[in-house]
Amino acid sequence: ERQNRELRDMQRATLSLMEDSDEARRKAEEAAAEVRHYRDHLEELVEQRTDALRAVNHELEAFSYSVSHDLRAPLRSIDGFSQALVEDYEDQLDEQGKDYLGRVRAASQRMARLIDDMLNLSRLTRGELKKERVDLSALAREVEQELRAGDPDRSVDFVVEQGVVVEADPRMLRTVLDNLLGNAWKFTINKERACIEFFSLDIDGEQAFCVR
Repeated sequence: ERQNRELRDMQRATLSLMEDSDEARRKAEEAAAEVRHYRDHLEELVEQRTDALRAVNHELEAFSYSVSHDLRAPLRSIDGFSQALVEDYEDQLDEQGKDYLGRVRAASQRMARLIDDMLNLSRLTRGELKKERVDLSALAREVEQELRAGDPDRSVDFVVEQGVVVEADPRMLRTVLDNLLGNAWKFTINKERACIEFFSLDIDGEQAFCVR
């Protein structure tokens, strides 16, 4: 009888384990089904986002084309006629009138530069990164020469660390240096003698590049 009871207990335990196993298998199948549904949903979302991104890029290209052709023409007219007024009617304008026209020209030229910056940004964000060996020191010197050529009367010392070489996209880095060094040049205009530096630093084992 004792052996029979033990046998029955073992049978009940076995049945319980089998039931638990069936329940575990059912839950596993349900979980797998949920994973498949979630994965399919993610793939659908990715496809939707990709289509949306393509549409945004297309609209951005159309916008860039519109900006390039429709907004530059009136700005050129404003700048050109302002210059003509200064040149042809200079003797009829007082100092305040000349100042007003100078401000009009400066504002139209600043707007033209902003348009160029927007177009450059749109092209950069659509372009593919192409890494290669880039001499950052040489790039900084190129930007320096262009800045000096655009405003030869400025007295500015440029200190550029030599031999700064990286693996990167040269087109993108040229844009970065144009902006950083250009800002340094612009915002030191009221200094009698400015100093602009480009150099590298080691920060926690990583190489950092600085404009000061």
